[in-house]
Amino acid sequence: MSLTDGPADNAPEITPAPDAGVNRRTLMKGVAWAAPVIALSVAAPLASASVQNAGLAWTDDETGLLSLRVLDGASAVQAGALITVPTQFTITNGAGAIDDTATITIVVGRPTGLNLPVGRARGFGVATLGGTDVAAQNAVSYNTLLGARVGFPVTTLVTTRAVSVPSNGTLSIPVEFGLSGSNSGIAVSALATFPVTLTVAFASGPTYQAQTSISVPLGAGIL
Repeated sequence: MSLTDGPADNAPEITPAPDAGVNRRTLMKGVAWAAPVIALSVAAPLASASVQNAGLAWTDDETGLLSLRVLDGASAVQAGALITVPTQFTITNGAGAIDDTATITIVVGRPTGLNLPVGRARGFGVATLGGTDVAAQNAVSYNTLLGARVGFPVTTLVTTRAVSVPSNGTLSIPVEFGLSGSNSGIAVSALATFPVTLTVAFASGPTYQAQTSISVPLGAGIL
């Protein structure tokens, strides 16, 4: 056996390891797949963001010798003087369509600065909302004295509706008011201004509020 064959001739051939870094093709491929994921994560909040851009206001009223329905009956009372009642509220939308459920609350309070020492008088509630009869849904609350109802009532309507408003559009909802409660036989001989508070609370979170009033002059004879 010859010992002239040195170790260098029999040593395994060493091949350089491939570059452990990411080549340009792999990097670009990763970017191409990642882009749609980023787009989806940005787009998700837009539906709720549109509700954040909304506004609410009373936008119409009516003044006249109006005939007002008594909410807990089938009768109506004709005003003997010009009264003013709101007849419409409007939801104004910003960018992005609204398609949500909202709880609508309308509260008609007691007339400002007018107290009845004895007896009780009528107040106001909502007869129809958006053309739907809601008279039976009003809750009427009087103060009590020695177990008897006295003064003017606070009347509250709470109802839930589906609300759809296009992007940068408006939705106007007609409201018809009627007379709530009952009269114990007293005459109201003063101007009565009833505060009206509207609250629209969307299921997705935002809540909006708007105020107006109902004005009943001396001699109207409806309270």
